Amino acid sequence: MPDFSIDYSALHVVQTKMHDLADAADSGGATGTFKEVGEASASERKALFGSSDLSYAFNLFYSYSTSRTKDAKDGLGQLADTFAGVADTFFNADAQLSSAAGLMSNSLGLDEWKNDKEAYDSWQEDKTAWDDYLERIGASEYFEEHPDADIGDVCRADDAPGFCETWLDDDDAPDDPGSPPTKPSDDPPTSYTYEDEQGKVSVEVELDDDYNVMKETSTITTTDGQSYTSVTTYDSAPRIITPEEGDPFDARDYTMVTTYGDGTESTTEVVINDDGSGTMTTTDPEGEVTTVSRSGPDEEWPEPEDDED
Repeated sequence: MPDFSIDYSALHVVQTKMHDLADAADSGGATGTFKEVGEASASERKALFGSSDLSYAFNLFYSYSTSRTKDAKDGLGQLADTFAGVADTFFNADAQLSSAAGLMSNSLGLDEWKNDKEAYDSWQEDKTAWDDYLERIGASEYFEEHPDADIGDVCRADDAPGFCETWLDDDDAPDDPGSPPTKPSDDPPTSYTYEDEQGKVSVEVELDDDYNVMKETSTITTTDGQSYTSVTTYDSAPRIITPEEGDPFDARDYTMVTTYGDGTESTTEVVINDDGSGTMTTTDPEGEVTTVSRSGPDEEWPEPEDDED
């Protein structure tokens, strides 16, 4: 899990303290670094926070706070209530990065399991073909009694068994597959959990018959009990496209439903075209719809236009 610098619990404490301050305050305003970041451009904020989601959340927070502090006591009271929401917003953005990092680092181990299964299944097919061949040339009993014997060494001996003549004359004889590779577990890994002093990340996936991930559920919980859940559902099995120039990419569409710390939900629908371009449409908890586009598979989804009004 990335080492985030936001203390979510502290922001909730600030909410309480701000309510106390509102009883005595006459006015307020933004100053210092807070003001500098708030008045920075969208690209500058994104560079500072390293995340479009965090930049956008801070801009909303700054715009709201600077307007409300001017309303003195009532404004401070309302601002106090936003601190819990700000904590949830930062938490949700951090958690989204955390859940993505869990799968991107292959902590689930699904790809490794699939490779191990493919290797073992291939060996098993070769072993079956080899055992059938030994049965056909009458060599099964000999190799049951001498399981470590090599047919080449056996058939080069002066007193070679009778089946060796058939094996030596057979140009299409299968190869001895040798010792088996490590057999993977019968069931693929479908869950991953990571926990440290900052909280816990839990990932659950659902697979199709070919062991492709069709649904991902990521749940992140902080030490003070805040919870975030993101459910991503893919419209199809992986649809890998390899352009003439560039790396292969998955062009399947997907939908992500996010449940935030306060219980509200947002829905994001992503449509990917065959050239890697696409659109991402998000409906936030208030029902506002935002659509952004990208021009290719290597392009990041742009930050939504800031509403500075």
